[in-house]
Amino acid sequence: MNPSGASSGVQWLFADLNAYFASVEQELRPELRGRPIGVIPVEAESTCCIAVSYEAKRYGLSGGIHVSKARELCPHITLVKARPPLYIEYHDQIKAAIERCIPIQQVMSCDEFACRLIGRECDPLRATEIAYAIKREIRSVGATLRCSIGLGPNRFLAKIAADVLKPDGLMLFDRPMLPQALFGLQLSDIPGVGHRMEKRLRASGITSVQQLCNLRRDQMSALWGNVWGDRMWLWFRGEDFLEPADKPKQSFSRQHILPPNCRNSERARAVAIKLMLSAARRMREQGIWAGAVFLHVGFANQRRALSAEIRFSPSQSPAVLQAQLIELWKEVPLDANPTDITVGVCNLTSEPMSLFRNEQKDARERVTETVDRLNARYGLNSVYLGSIHSVRREAPTRISFGAPPPRAEFEDTADRE
Repeated sequence: MNPSGASSGVQWLFADLNAYFASVEQELRPELRGRPIGVIPVEAESTCCIAVSYEAKRYGLSGGIHVSKARELCPHITLVKARPPLYIEYHDQIKAAIERCIPIQQVMSCDEFACRLIGRECDPLRATEIAYAIKREIRSVGATLRCSIGLGPNRFLAKIAADVLKPDGLMLFDRPMLPQALFGLQLSDIPGVGHRMEKRLRASGITSVQQLCNLRRDQMSALWGNVWGDRMWLWFRGEDFLEPADKPKQSFSRQHILPPNCRNSERARAVAIKLMLSAARRMREQGIWAGAVFLHVGFANQRRALSAEIRFSPSQSPAVLQAQLIELWKEVPLDANPTDITVGVCNLTSEPMSLFRNEQKDARERVTETVDRLNARYGLNSVYLGSIHSVRREAPTRISFGAPPPRAEFEDTADRE
């Protein structure tokens, strides 16, 4: 590798949809256009805005802000309940729009896409033409949809470039510009520099991106205490390589902030079971077995949160996993008012080997596979355990960080009733 940055050209294009969830809502509801809106997961004053429109950002609002604070800063804000199935539908349309211009290398999240440039595409002028073509294609999907695009010699810098000019911006970092082109950024603008890391950097006398870029390679590695610092030193200088593939998943989990009608022990338990069954379904899709179930419950009135885990012989059976979760739930006080739940499966393994295991699948496995096939054919939760009947409409599939689940995960048959 040549860290001098002498060569020119860009190898990556990073597209970042601006205020994505809020923009989709404004697309579907023209009366919301030009107005400050916040998208919330549940209709409750105790929740947070998972996204805000650019009109709301002018008042100092950002994603993650508590509803009460949002109302304080922007009294006339309109709060809209999130509609994940629609965001996934638009995500698929946006993905197709981008791929009419250039193949997508990796879907980073519901609203972020990384594209590798090859051949003539690496010429800055040609890369810029592709970026503007993508913007036009996305605008054809929805008049309110905007996308900031970053161009750079590696994916890391292309992502940073996409964040520089928002909304609807275009920024290019070419190798001869590096690392000087980054000096005007804030430490918090750098991926990998979260709140804790920024605090550590400042404690070490690093208060600017310029100081960070001017560190020696060994100094940056020492500050992070792992290979991430070494990678960043090279990325800052334009080297193009991707971090190693993710390790196999250690757990599958779901979390949910409970609406007011579910903040009692009985209904909260049913929601917890539904969340656990959802996590287990994703686990089975990858041919994994679980040897433990974990549970975290937050409570109102500052009652201490509960965290618990139970281990058992590896299983994929929804009935077995439900029984283990019910055992854990016995630790939740009957008079408690749960406010949020995280539940999942862990101690993951491939199909367990046993000297006593028959070649023929046991009855539970056959039932599980049959139910999965029926749900795949007729829609999510066409067949389900009776324990979740009263909360079928609660805790719908959400869009989390990383590549979003397939659209089928959002097509719950409960929504058809």
